[in-house]
Amino acid sequence: MKLISLELHNFRQFAGTHKIEFATGDDRNVTLIYGANGGGKTTLLNAFTWALYGQTSLDFEQRDRLVSDSVWDDAAGDAVLETSVAVAFEHNNVHYHLKRRVTTLKEGGREQLPHTVDVQLDSMEMNGVWKKVDPWGDSIAQILPQDLSKFFFFNGERIEQLVQPKAYAEIQLAIKTLLGLEQYEVALKHLPELSKRLRAELRKLGGTQASNIVNEQDEVREAIDRLEDERRRLNGEHRHLGDEKEQVLGLLRANGPAAELQKRRDDQERAYNAAVERQARAREARRNLLSRQSYKVLLAKLLPDVEQAAMGLRDQGQLPAPLKRQFVEELLNTGTCICGTALRPGAEPHAHVERWRAKAGLAEVEGAWQQLQGRIGEVRDVAAGLPEQLRQVNADIATAIEDARQAAAIVSDVSAQIKKLPAEDAQQLESRLTKLDTQIIDNRRRVFDIERQLKEKDDRAAELRKLLAKVEITDKQSAVIRRRIDVNDSAHAAFQKMYDTACEFVRTRLDRQIRDVFSRIAVKSFYPELNSSFELHLWKGSGDDRFPAPKSTGENQILSLSFIGALVALCRERAKEDENTKFLGHMGGLYPIVMDAPFGNLDNTYRQQIAQALPNLASQVVVLSSAAQAEGVVADELEGRVGAKYVVTMKTTKTDINSERLVLDDKSFDYVVPAADSDHATIERVR
Repeated sequence: MKLISLELHNFRQFAGTHKIEFATGDDRNVTLIYGANGGGKTTLLNAFTWALYGQTSLDFEQRDRLVSDSVWDDAAGDAVLETSVAVAFEHNNVHYHLKRRVTTLKEGGREQLPHTVDVQLDSMEMNGVWKKVDPWGDSIAQILPQDLSKFFFFNGERIEQLVQPKAYAEIQLAIKTLLGLEQYEVALKHLPELSKRLRAELRKLGGTQASNIVNEQDEVREAIDRLEDERRRLNGEHRHLGDEKEQVLGLLRANGPAAELQKRRDDQERAYNAAVERQARAREARRNLLSRQSYKVLLAKLLPDVEQAAMGLRDQGQLPAPLKRQFVEELLNTGTCICGTALRPGAEPHAHVERWRAKAGLAEVEGAWQQLQGRIGEVRDVAAGLPEQLRQVNADIATAIEDARQAAAIVSDVSAQIKKLPAEDAQQLESRLTKLDTQIIDNRRRVFDIERQLKEKDDRAAELRKLLAKVEITDKQSAVIRRRIDVNDSAHAAFQKMYDTACEFVRTRLDRQIRDVFSRIAVKSFYPELNSSFELHLWKGSGDDRFPAPKSTGENQILSLSFIGALVALCRERAKEDENTKFLGHMGGLYPIVMDAPFGNLDNTYRQQIAQALPNLASQVVVLSSAAQAEGVVADELEGRVGAKYVVTMKTTKTDINSERLVLDDKSFDYVVPAADSDHATIERVR
């Protein structure tokens, strides 16, 4: 999807008609739109999603009031007012023009009730002929599904929410949407229902034994469904509890009397987690030593006997072998000595060569001895060093346990100190935090118990399938039903495996892309991970020595932006894949990034890094920013990539604020205009 233009008519602040034409060049692919806070940037961002899907974001205040207030106030009673947004774009070499139009009857008062809603999508292919697309909704869903659009049209000040637990489900949904797995989800939903109907038929016709097995299968399936529903509910609660805990911790970090104590607790919790990880790594090292090396201690005790046996063979002349037994046997079999003498059984030459067979060495023995001889030194070294290695590993485990104990004690002490603070709000926050921790522990314990029960139920279900397959059924109809049940269950298992494999496949691709994008933006030597639970994490260190990185607002924003850049890159890759090799789904192509307030309150270092990265994250980037956020390093970094530039002028009836002007491209533009006749906004092109 390449954005060509956005046209607004009486939409929110923008009274009248206003049009933005976006930069579409390869080198200059950035459209920079300046707007004061409250001046209309969020309106422009929501104009895209309203036109495409009829939806606006939750932070879009008074979402039902779409007609410009100034137009509404000037209109007479019973007037029919119109507001519309039109988006022109190109996708996969097809031009599209989408217009959503709402007419509203003014019946008095401020409430705006839609009278009619009209959406029209037109397309033009390479033949230059425009045609109406119907149904338009299916086409938009094919081009950019609504579930995925939130990652391409977003508020930069809220982008860091992607690293919060509540966003993990959204990330997983984005991956499923990218794959186009709807047909698999439908199959996974309906196949069990079909199996249930088939088992009901078999229960009636298949005899007592089959009926009993089917009854138990139904009971097991119902139990599995209940457990899975409860696990989903608990996982949802866990995410909410995690979000609430983060909010409470944030309040404690900002609470004057508790701030220093909370900082100390944060440090000690990181120390505790690091100690727990060190302990786990040390225990794993000990397991490896005992399972892979300890046998060499016993082997070393046998080495003197082995060496003595080898010396005996050496004394007998069999090590090293003077000649190979196979060679002697070949001479006797052919009946001719290497000197040409005939070797006839019973004759002296034959008896002479036959005596050499007793002296010849076994090739297998010599080979084994040579191999063992080369490893004797290694075996002895390992056996000699193993006790010291085990002592060191045990010491590491003990140190890690003690470090974790000390950190936990300090965390507990900090909690007690916060509860004793004279500030009542700090005490209340700490009490709430304690309750949340208890709930989180109980929640995880219950999930663990449910997963254990699910494993037991799954094992029993597998046993019942085998039992049903062995039941003797003479009735042909019942036999057919049983075969259909078996095929249906096998199909369900296959679909589930394909579904899981596809999700994991795209997750690992996204994980690689995220790391690549992050490495080009990040200031610090951290690395990101999209794990198997679709959680975005940031780590410091590598391998066994890694630990969770302490994240600032800047790191959270860069991590989230890296995910979005990775999503754009994966869509671009998919568009280039051959149809025969493309994995599941239909999503693919070039997609823009439209970002409101991408620089927030970040310091200059992060603002510069993000400004450097943005033009390379997507084929087209639209940046909505206040002048204060974009001035300096941001403007300098983006300047060479900006192909279109606009100013949103905020006109307000307020008289107690100062007017503002911007100087852009050596021209002066109104930015904030006080004492206006009405509150509205206009758009002016700079470049």
